[in-house]
Amino acid sequence: MEALRAAGAQDYLKAEQALLKALKEAVKSGPDDTRVGTTLNDLGLVYRAERKYSEAEGAYRRALEIMEDAYGDSIDVGNVNFNIASVMFDQGHKVEALPNLRRTLGIYDRLLGSTSPKTADALCMAGESYRLLKRLPESEASLRRCADIRETNGGILDNPDLADALNSLALTMVGEGKFSAAEPRLRIAERIREKTFGITSVLLAQTMEDHVVVLKELGRDKEAHQLTAMSSAIRRQNKSK
Repeated sequence: MEALRAAGAQDYLKAEQALLKALKEAVKSGPDDTRVGTTLNDLGLVYRAERKYSEAEGAYRRALEIMEDAYGDSIDVGNVNFNIASVMFDQGHKVEALPNLRRTLGIYDRLLGSTSPKTADALCMAGESYRLLKRLPESEASLRRCADIRETNGGILDNPDLADALNSLALTMVGEGKFSAAEPRLRIAERIREKTFGITSVLLAQTMEDHVVVLKELGRDKEAHQLTAMSSAIRRQNKSK
C-alpha cells in the first residue's frame, strides 16, 4: 500500500524501495507464493515507469511463472503477458512480443469478451507485430478489430486511441497496395489528432506525412503538396521550441 501511494504520487523511487521490502517479506511465505507474483508484477510496473525496461521485463517474467502455476489461464496471467509485451515494445522488440500477445488475446477474448478495450489494446499491438513480420493480412485483421472496438467504446472525434488504430491500419493497407482504402482512414486520424492534440502536434504531422504518400499514389498531387506544406510548418515550429 505504501508503494501504491508513492506510485500514485509519481515518487517511483520510493515506490520501488517499498516494493523491494514487500518482496522480501512475501518470499518468507515461499518463493512461489502468489503474493510474490503480485508484488513482482507491481514492481515491474514501477520499473517501467522509471524506464528500467530490462528490470521490468525480468520482474514480469518471474511473476508470470508464479501466476501461471497458481491460476492457469486467468485475467492475472493475461495481464502479466500484456505487461511483458508492452515493455518489449518499449525496448523495440515488437516482433518478439507476439507470443505474449497471442496468449493475452486468447485469455482476454474468452474472459473479457471480444469488445473489451483491453482486448483492443492487445489487438493493436499484435497488428503492429504482424506488420513488421510482413504478415499483412493478419495485421489488417487485428487492426480492423482494434479500430472497430475503439470506435464502439469511445466514439470518433474525441478518441485518440482510435486515431492510433486507424493510422496503423492505414500503414498496413499501404503495404498491401490498398491506397484507396487507406486514404479515408488517414483523413479521419488527422481530424482526431488535430482535435485532441492541436494543430501543432507532431503526431498530426506524422499522419499528414503518411497521408501524403497515399495521395501521391492516388494521383492527388495538389492535396499532397498542401499537406506537405502543413506538416513541414508543424515540424519547423516544434524544432524551434
